[in-house]
Amino acid sequence: MIFQTENYFKMIEQLKTKLGPKCTAICVNRRLPGTFYQPTRPFKFCEAVNYSFREPVKLVDENLGCPGARRSLGFDNDDVALARIISENNKIPVPFIENALGKISKSTKIDTVFLGMSKIMEQKIQPDLYIVYLLPGMVTKIIHVLAKNEIQPFVSSFSLLSVCGNVFSSCYQNNRVSLSFGCPESRKSGGIAPNEVVMGFPFEIAQTIVNAV
Repeated sequence: MIFQTENYFKMIEQLKTKLGPKCTAICVNRRLPGTFYQPTRPFKFCEAVNYSFREPVKLVDENLGCPGARRSLGFDNDDVALARIISENNKIPVPFIENALGKISKSTKIDTVFLGMSKIMEQKIQPDLYIVYLLPGMVTKIIHVLAKNEIQPFVSSFSLLSVCGNVFSSCYQNNRVSLSFGCPESRKSGGIAPNEVVMGFPFEIAQTIVNAV
């Protein structure tokens, strides 16, 4: 969708000013102008989010390596095998993980995910959603703003697939504000500070947040 350049650029600028620099715009399955970094080694989705705070990134089947992220983006669909992998790495019982995976959103029909935008892109392209790392006080403020607009965010209770599943796929598939406290992998590879949580919100919600915080 093409829209008024001035308004969109100001909104992007204000999001980063008001919420902090750890804010990235994400587009799915579209051709975008400009240059994106395409990883030559397998990337985790949370790693790509963190990288995109500094430079735009393009993720496709071939360069997405994390089993949980591949499941969240719909590239792989064997939840039984994934549950075993997660169990072995985290010492969590397989039945618990299988139950969790049944409740964690999974995207479909995705072939390309663009994370981050240059100034030129920001002037021409509307993102599908944003992912931002926030301090708890700002989360409280945003949730309060959403309540005034009768919007209830989804808050994940699982420490699994936090950025890729509970934030990105939850937000993209269901068009809803989604919040996660992170998982061990995203805390390690995604650049989430000990005092930060992760929020995703659709483009349509961004103006409401900008106007109120």
